Amino acid sequence: MNKRRIAAPVRVYRQVADDLEARIVAGEFPIDSRLPNERTLAVEYGVSRTCVREALLAMEISGRVSIRVGSGAFVLPPSDPIVTDERSPSEILEARLYIEPEICALAAARATPEEIDAIANSLQMMRDEQSTGTESEQGDREFHRLIAHAARNSMLYDVLVSIWKEMEDPMWQALQKHIRNPSLRLGWIADHDAILAALQEKDKRKARTVMKAHIERVTATLQKGKFI
Repeated sequence: MNKRRIAAPVRVYRQVADDLEARIVAGEFPIDSRLPNERTLAVEYGVSRTCVREALLAMEISGRVSIRVGSGAFVLPPSDPIVTDERSPSEILEARLYIEPEICALAAARATPEEIDAIANSLQMMRDEQSTGTESEQGDREFHRLIAHAARNSMLYDVLVSIWKEMEDPMWQALQKHIRNPSLRLGWIADHDAILAALQEKDKRKARTVMKAHIERVTATLQKGKFI
C-alpha cells in the first residue's frame, strides 16, 4: 500500500480531513459508502489513530460524513460545508496535563475551608447530573475552575479558564457525544473524589499525582475508547 504523506505542522487532523474530503469529491468514496477504519487510515496517512479520529470528527461537523459508533464513518451527500480548524481534543488534554496537576498542588497548599466546601459542592453537582442522566458537564467544569481559583494565581486561573473554554467548541462536544456513557462518568467522579481528598488533606504531592492520573485516564479513554 502506498502511504499518503501529510506535512507535519499544526492541525495535522485538518490536513487529513481536507485530503479525505478531496478524495470524496473525486469519487473515490461514493455517497453512502463507508470510509476505511481508523487503523487503516492511520497507516495510510502515517499519523496516529487519535489524529484520524479528530479528522473524522471535523468531517462530521462539516457535514461530509456521519459517524455511527461501532459501525464506521459513512459519506453524506454534498451540503454547505462548515470548515473547522479548532484546537483538537488531544491538544486540549495535553495542555491540561501539563498545567492542572501543578494548579491542584498549589490549591492543596492554599485553599481555605470555605473553598474546599465549594469544591465539594461542585462534586455533588456532578453526582446529581449523573443520577438524573443529564448531559451537562457544569459540575465537572466548576470543580476544576474552583480548584484553579483556590490556587490563587491569576495567570494560571486565566489559562485554565481559556482551556476549558476551548472544550465548548464543536470538536470536543462531538467527541463527548460519541463516547459519553454512565460508567465513564462514574469513573471520573471517583477520580474527583480522590482529588478532593488530597485537597482536604492539604497534601500537595498527592494532589498533583491524582490530578495527573485523572487527566491521563481521560486521555486514554478518548484515545482508546470504541468509536468507529
